[in-house]
Order: sequence, then structure tokens, then C-alpha cells
Amino acid sequence: MKRQLLLLLIGAAFIVLLISISTFIYLKHTYHSLSKSNIQTLEQTIQQVPQEKIDNVIALLKKSLGKDPFSAETHLALGMVYNKNNLLDDALSELKMALTLKPDLVNIYQEMYLIYKKKGMENEANRALASYEKLKKSE
Repeated sequence: MKRQLLLLLIGAAFIVLLISISTFIYLKHTYHSLSKSNIQTLEQTIQQVPQEKIDNVIALLKKSLGKDPFSAETHLALGMVYNKNNLLDDALSELKMALTLKPDLVNIYQEMYLIYKKKGMENEANRALASYEKLKKSE
């Protein structure tokens, strides 16, 4: 009787463990998918910002970073806006900060590649592209 109760408890604990792991994997996948779609939307939005509004966008992003300086996505967005405005050194600075905060954010490498190409820094561009392709394969 005690043995059966012990086996029943072990089985129940195992089922709870499996459910917990499954839930964790599902939530992680859902969050990752949302992040990717948000960043794709962000890229499209930044490309549509008229040049005369860029300063307003930069101010908003800086204000956002004032509230949450550890947002890799906001640093990425600011880097993208700086790139669009040809402030390449500022863009790289923001992208490097984003990379420090979230090294698996594939869009950082994509944007760094574009900036390094603009600056004629082929070796750095190739390294960024290699990192981008490596992360893209692991998704």
C-alpha cells in the first residue's frame, strides 16, 4: 500500500514537471515570436518616418531609454533611426549597447552589417553577417 502511494506520488510529480516544462517552452516560443514580429514592424515603421520627424523619434526613444535603459529593443530602434539619419557612429554605439543587453537579438547584427558596409568596414561587416546567419539558423 505504501509502495503504491509512493509510486503514485512520483508519477504525479513527474506529470507536473512535464506540464511545467511544456508551459515554459510554449511561453518562451510565444515571447520570441512576438519579439520578432514587433521588431519587423519597428523596421518598417522607421523606414516610413519622414526625414523631418527623425528628431522627434530620437527624442521619444531617448525618453524611453531614460525610463528603461536596459531595453535592448529600444537601443536597437535608436540605432536604426541613427542609421537612417546617417549618424553611423551613434548608431553603432546604440547597437553595441543592445548587443550587450541581448546578444541573441538577430536584428542587431543585421543593422550592424548595414552600417559597417556604409562605412566601408568589410571585415566587421562580414563578422556581423556571419553572426546574423548563425543566429538565423538557430531560430
